[in-house]
Amino acid sequence: MTRRSKRILGAVLALPLIAVLAVAALFVALPRLELAPYAAARLTAQLGRAVTIEGLTISPGLATTVTLRGLAVANIEGGSAPQMARLDSATAVLDLLPLLRRQVVLRQVRAEGFDLLLERDARKRRNWRFHGDAAGPSTPFSPEPPDRSGLPVILDVGLSRANIVFRTSSGTPLRTELTAVTLVAPARDQPLTLRAQGAYQSIPVSIAGTLGTPDQLRDGTAPFPYPLRATAPETVLAFDGTSRDPLNFDRLEGRLSLQAGSLGAILTMAGAGPGPAFLVGLAGAFRREGDRWRLTAARGEIDNDAFTAPRLELVEGPAGEPDAVAAEIDFTRLDLNALFGAPPAQPGDGRGQADIPLTFAAAPDPRLNIRATAREFAYADLAATEVRLVATAAPGRIAAETLTMRAYGARLEATGALEPSPRGGKVTANVALREGNLDTLRQAFGIRSLPAQGPMEARVAVAAEGATMNAATRQAHISAVVSMRSGSIAREVIEMASTDLRALFRTARGQTPLTCLLAVVDIRDGRGEAAPLRIRAGTGTISGLATFDLNRRVLDLVIGSQSETTDFFALDIPVRVSGSFADPNIAPASWSGEGRARLAAGDRIAPLPPALRDFARQNPCFRAGAGR
Repeated sequence: MTRRSKRILGAVLALPLIAVLAVAALFVALPRLELAPYAAARLTAQLGRAVTIEGLTISPGLATTVTLRGLAVANIEGGSAPQMARLDSATAVLDLLPLLRRQVVLRQVRAEGFDLLLERDARKRRNWRFHGDAAGPSTPFSPEPPDRSGLPVILDVGLSRANIVFRTSSGTPLRTELTAVTLVAPARDQPLTLRAQGAYQSIPVSIAGTLGTPDQLRDGTAPFPYPLRATAPETVLAFDGTSRDPLNFDRLEGRLSLQAGSLGAILTMAGAGPGPAFLVGLAGAFRREGDRWRLTAARGEIDNDAFTAPRLELVEGPAGEPDAVAAEIDFTRLDLNALFGAPPAQPGDGRGQADIPLTFAAAPDPRLNIRATAREFAYADLAATEVRLVATAAPGRIAAETLTMRAYGARLEATGALEPSPRGGKVTANVALREGNLDTLRQAFGIRSLPAQGPMEARVAVAAEGATMNAATRQAHISAVVSMRSGSIAREVIEMASTDLRALFRTARGQTPLTCLLAVVDIRDGRGEAAPLRIRAGTGTISGLATFDLNRRVLDLVIGSQSETTDFFALDIPVRVSGSFADPNIAPASWSGEGRARLAAGDRIAPLPPALRDFARQNPCFRAGAGR
């Protein structure tokens, strides 16, 4: 053997020894190396956000230990706090041999003191979207789920003292405190068990679930079993389904159910404050893909009244835009007085009337698109059936595009809008009353028996301002036109209004056909005037002027016949009806000069909105004149 061959052979034999010595040196030196600067720089480049680490060391061995201290991730520019996330300390034990195959097996992980802030800036950029959730169109949702083959094999993870805050667009913080979280599997092919204890908005909450296996978690080709159950006092939220992106709680598909003994608990957890204590239940098919959250074919109950929800959908808005919520709900019975009215003062007392706040954000988040129906509906003094509502909420405006119902024996059709005002909210609405009946309306408003009957219609325009709906209603400006084109009226009314001499010797019997009735009404703060007020019948025409107070439920009406429409025996002396709605006084009266001038002139309807003016002119009782 030559000298050269001997050297080569010696070098080859020395290689294992050198490798062993190198590994030994690594095992000795590595625990003393501070790797934090290198790891922080790499994470900063990967996340596009400043990352700092106070300490990072590795103790190699068949069970390699990684120790981390003081990890912090910066928040986006314009965030409410400098840091988005911080972890006080963590220790991870890894199997060494799988590392040689470029596979991470987390034998045990213990972390403590984790803080996470999730929020959006003024341009709606989400701080949890790294590398620029910039203003503009959002990134299209990819049909392919992310590759999970590079995930570590998770066998035992424990977290204590975690604090997660989600700040809504209005700035309200929704806080989750986790005292202990564990995720454990006996082996990589055995199910992972999730357990979490803590509180949400200071309400105790526990979360539990038996998930898929660690190997299934790394296999992105199949949906990952993801059943979860969250329990709070009187409340259970459960999801039974799968996820194709479990780390991001995304690409979920399954069934979602909610059972709550008190809506108030749900509202408190949502940051909306206390609410009524009644049973709420909801269950349906749930799906989440990217920015879209959807619950379909849902059924539930509110205060033991059933409802269905064909579609409830939330779409997260792109940067700079609010979220959008679309809801289709069909109620069997919706009683807002029972749900949101004042609680009873004494046992056995009924709840007070509900009162809807009219204050709202100029730029609401989320935007709303609501389609709702109710077979029965109650709010304040209103009792209605066959209710249908189509409403939207957009920046600076909440609009009822369609509102129809049957109430007071008539069909009501309305459109309206709510806009911000210094007093709270400004309401404008237009209402059409169709298929009405004079006698049915009289009974609904508690008015004494009327001598007329028959079908009627009305058109109403409303403008009101206030902090609540009831306050605005009390101070509303209401313009209305009431119209009848047929029906009947008692003969004695015509004779009384015209002071027919024959009424001194007999009482007129029966009804006479009513050709038309026209009343133009103006109401401000509950006090109003009806002028003109005209009734034309087969035996004459009656005209009148009226004032009334809906708050006190009193009226003052002067009516008289038009001499050119009555016969020879009529003295045409007016009659005054005054006092309470339920029991007014009736006595002869006299027209003032102003009153006679108003009756002689044409009907003054110019202050009415154009649609109401046109409706009034179509009535045969309308008298054209200077007031056109």
